[in-house]
Amino acid sequence: MKYADLHIHSCYSDGTMTPEEIICLAREKGVKVISITDHDSIASQYVANSIWQDVSIIPGIELSTEFQELEIHMLGYNIDIGNESLKEVVNKLNKSRLNRIEKMLFELKKYGIHLELEDLGIDLDSTVGRSHIANAMVKNGYFDSYKAAFTSYLVKGKPAYVKGFKLNYKETLELINTSGGIPVLAHPGQMCRGLGMEKIIKDLKCYGLKGIEVYHPSHTKEQTNYFYNLATKYKLCITGGSDYHGKQSFHDTGLGSYGINEVLLNKINKK
Repeated sequence: MKYADLHIHSCYSDGTMTPEEIICLAREKGVKVISITDHDSIASQYVANSIWQDVSIIPGIELSTEFQELEIHMLGYNIDIGNESLKEVVNKLNKSRLNRIEKMLFELKKYGIHLELEDLGIDLDSTVGRSHIANAMVKNGYFDSYKAAFTSYLVKGKPAYVKGFKLNYKETLELINTSGGIPVLAHPGQMCRGLGMEKIIKDLKCYGLKGIEVYHPSHTKEQTNYFYNLATKYKLCITGGSDYHGKQSFHDTGLGSYGINEVLLNKINKK
C-alpha cells in the first residue's frame, strides 16, 4: 500500500463514495495522505479543512483542458478552495457540463433511450458527466454494462456524443498557479500516445507546469520509467495515484494501489 494516493474521485464527480467514506477506507488501508481530485469541482474539499485521525488531506482538483486540439487533464494540488477566480471558473465549467448533458439526453431520445436529468441521481453540488448517463442507462435497463452503454453512444463519433467546453492549457495552468496550487499533468501515457511527450512537457512547463503524474494504473512499466526520467530532467514534481472511483466502479483499481512515498510527497510540499 502506498504512503500517499493523490488521485481519487468522490461522488461529487464520477466516483461512487462520499469524501468521508474515502477517508475511512484510506484509514483502513493504511494510506497516510490522500487528495480527492474531482473533475471540475471543489465541492468535496470541505473535508480538507478538518482534522482527520491518521489521514492527511491535500486539497485537489482535476481539470479537463486542451493543448493544440489534444485533450489533456491537469491536476491541481494545494489549491486555495476559497480563491474567487477558482470558484468562478468551476461554476462556469459546471454550468457548461450540465448544458452538455442535457443535449446528450436529447440526442439519446432519438434512439429510444428516454432519460431525464432526475434519472442521473445527481445533486446541485455534483459535477455531472457522461459516466452518470452510462450508469443511468444500465440502471434503467437499456444496457447490461457500463462499458457497453458508454462506448455505444457516449464517446466521440457515436450518436449521442456532444463535445464539451474546456479551458485551454494556458488558462488552466494560470488558474491553478494563481490559486496557490501546484499544476500536474495527469496520466500523460493515457492521453498522449505516439506524440512527442518531451516537447509537450517543455511547452507546458513554460506556462507553469510543476509536476507529472508518473505513477498511474494506465501506465506501463516502460511509460512509468519514461515519465520519471522526464520529470527528473525538467525538475518537475513526481506524483501518483490510483485514480480511484469507488467500490464496484468501472474504474476500480483499489485505493492506495498507486501513489508515492513520503520522500516524493515532501518534495511536492516544498514547491
